[in-house]
Amino acid sequence: MSDVKRALFLSTGDRYFALVANFVTVAIVSRILTPGEIGVSVVGMAIVGIAMSAREFASANYLIQRHDLTREDVRSAFTVMLVLISMISIALAATAPALAGIYDEERLVAYLRVISLSLFIELIAAPILTLLRRDMAFGAVAIINMSGAAVAAVVTVTLALLGFSYMSFAWAWLCSALTTGLLAIALKRQVWMYRPLFDHWRDMLTFGGYNGATNMLYKAYEALPYLLLGRVLSLDAAALYNRSLMICQLPDKAFLGGAMSVILPAFSVETRQGRSLKQPYLKALGLITALQWPALTVLAVLAYPAVDILFGDQWGAAAPLVQIVAIASLFSFSFELNYPVLVSLGAVRDIFLRALIVCPVSAGILVAASFYGLQAVAWSLMIVMPFQAFVSLSFVRRHVRIAWSEIAAAVWRSGVVTVAALAGPLAVVAAGAGFDMPIHMAVTAGVFAAAGWMCGLWLTGHALFDEIVTTLSGLRSHLPRLAGMA
Repeated sequence: MSDVKRALFLSTGDRYFALVANFVTVAIVSRILTPGEIGVSVVGMAIVGIAMSAREFASANYLIQRHDLTREDVRSAFTVMLVLISMISIALAATAPALAGIYDEERLVAYLRVISLSLFIELIAAPILTLLRRDMAFGAVAIINMSGAAVAAVVTVTLALLGFSYMSFAWAWLCSALTTGLLAIALKRQVWMYRPLFDHWRDMLTFGGYNGATNMLYKAYEALPYLLLGRVLSLDAAALYNRSLMICQLPDKAFLGGAMSVILPAFSVETRQGRSLKQPYLKALGLITALQWPALTVLAVLAYPAVDILFGDQWGAAAPLVQIVAIASLFSFSFELNYPVLVSLGAVRDIFLRALIVCPVSAGILVAASFYGLQAVAWSLMIVMPFQAFVSLSFVRRHVRIAWSEIAAAVWRSGVVTVAALAGPLAVVAAGAGFDMPIHMAVTAGVFAAAGWMCGLWLTGHALFDEIVTTLSGLRSHLPRLAGMA
């Protein structure tokens, strides 16, 4: 058990380090580059994201799930990945001029070609990282990933300051790929895995079939707004929309990023032991909404100072978008749970069917909205998010007997907690500060929100309050021992 806890701790620390490094980088570079310059990288990354999703057809996770792993399995997996990623990289580099022509933006050519080289170089570390995860060697994985994230952050900021503009992101990715590849080889000197072998290629492609198709659908849908906005409106619009989504995704990444690495294994254990996932799922919904809903609603109120603090005053046009997207994102409360539930129940096909339903419909709504401007795209999420939530929950309810009334009963306390957290910031706005309030007033509103949130948890007897008390008690009991060690 201690090994598992240590692995989860290292994995969570790895993810949070990457999250913080990436966001600090974005915050700094957003003050150096213009929205138009960043728009080039946003549109470029949308294109690259679709190309990258094809890698899941040859997912390295095939090596993790194999019961008895041989050298031949590893070599075959690497060979399949080598062929597929080579095709993706060559195709991306070759079509770069045509893709740039769609946007009448020659700057995309160099960006896409450097990224295509980076994708190929990332292949060096991929099989080694997978084998390290299989062996629960998360310490080595953390060293490799954190080093890559640190290099990417330093290179991006340095090159941006030196005038490399949007290419700072591309060159940083290349440097990060080289760093992780060299470190992976240094930590696990097993170059035999790079010898091509085609013996088990069918097994790997079969494993990656549904997963690859699902991933491609979602990546294409995620990239669509940036591709549309960059083509129909401007690169500035794509950049503004990107920054708006980035801020609104912070609560999920900050609060749920580490927890997600625990949820799938926990649900899988429940399933293997023949127990229903109903109660764990409902409890998780209650805990998630108690964190996510207050954070998103308070963010909607403090959108103007939040954008100013995080990105600088040149991004002020993103604040109204943040307000809209934050409210729409309230309906995403179950998204992080639905995938682990369906996977643990073996319903991988249903995950693909869900994507077949939500992605085309959601894409159609976004396409229609894009012709009416940037705010229309943001407002369209008020339709898209509830629709996706309804479909996703319906698929879960096909496998876990949960009534809609039971879902409501699981989250109503979180609704009260959200109102309590929101009361203070709204009072500051009503007192004359307005939504575009100065920073010191925003800090005051944030303090009121935190106090209201804690009061709401206590008054409703929310399960999250008990979790907080238990955690604090555990920390308090460890303080004397830590002090003695010091």
